Amino acid sequence: MSDIATLEPAVTSARKSARVARILDWLSHYAAFSAVVVTLIFASVFAPAFFSSGNIRAVLIQTSILGIVVLGQTVALIGRGLDMSVAAVMTFAAVLVAQSAASGNVLLLLAQLVVLTAAVGIANGLLVTWRRVPPFVATFALLIVVDGARLAYTRGQSAGSAPEWLRAVGTGSVLGIPAPVLIWLVLLGFLFVALKATTWGRWLYAVGSNREAARHAGVPVSAVVASTFLMTAAMATIAGVLLSGYVGYVDNTLGANYNLNSMAAAIIGGVAFSGGRGGAVGSAMGALLLIILVNLLVVMGLDLFWQMIVQGAVLVVAVLIQGLRARRSERA
Repeated sequence: MSDIATLEPAVTSARKSARVARILDWLSHYAAFSAVVVTLIFASVFAPAFFSSGNIRAVLIQTSILGIVVLGQTVALIGRGLDMSVAAVMTFAAVLVAQSAASGNVLLLLAQLVVLTAAVGIANGLLVTWRRVPPFVATFALLIVVDGARLAYTRGQSAGSAPEWLRAVGTGSVLGIPAPVLIWLVLLGFLFVALKATTWGRWLYAVGSNREAARHAGVPVSAVVASTFLMTAAMATIAGVLLSGYVGYVDNTLGANYNLNSMAAAIIGGVAFSGGRGGAVGSAMGALLLIILVNLLVVMGLDLFWQMIVQGAVLVVAVLIQGLRARRSERA
């Protein structure tokens, strides 16, 4: 009897620990979706103007543009990296689009966008894999380089307006669904399949979980890591083009805030900052949550600083949940 009495507290503690672990695991996977539902319920009670057709359309388009950047950032984070250059790539892509409005040469624009994507993606990949530069340092350096190249290209001036064909894409609809949303959903579907059903996806999770173990298992670690930066550059380029078409003009601040917002959305959506965990759908919900929160605050007439406070608070909560989950996993 004494042995049983001694074991009872340990069993109770283990059950509580397991229950907490399940709760943290659930929150890390579904917190973004749950928060979206709660926020929409809150909006229906306190800000019904949020649900006007024009506002919902704006929310969906803004979510799709951020969501496209988040797809690339998700891949980088799963591979235990990050990309701080996406905002600069977005702005430079938008500048190239505006410059093409004067010439009307779409083929030249496509070539320039491909060169921009390849140059930034390859440079980031080589710095991280070949020179062993930490991803934050490497991509922040490219942020400065790309911004400098853009300023030299435009001589520090705003680049102008987006061409009419791109405005039609950025603001148009197909069967009532905004075109940017359709593009986002297609890219989301491709990434979902790539992560879940391809060798590259399995390699990516392996690299993010343990690079040395992945290397010993025959995974081409350097190639996988380099591919993540090509992905972030490509998604940033597409998002920059769509953003310029949506707003109709281009200036030197067009891509501002997308660096932190894309990482925040991915982490809120369950992507581990330490790598090896997360998915495309969760990140999409994280992007939707951020846009809904910011838009709701605007509809309610709150000042800009409240938007920043709420975004930061949501990110802090998400990081705390993941940190607690990771700590319990290490103890297990």
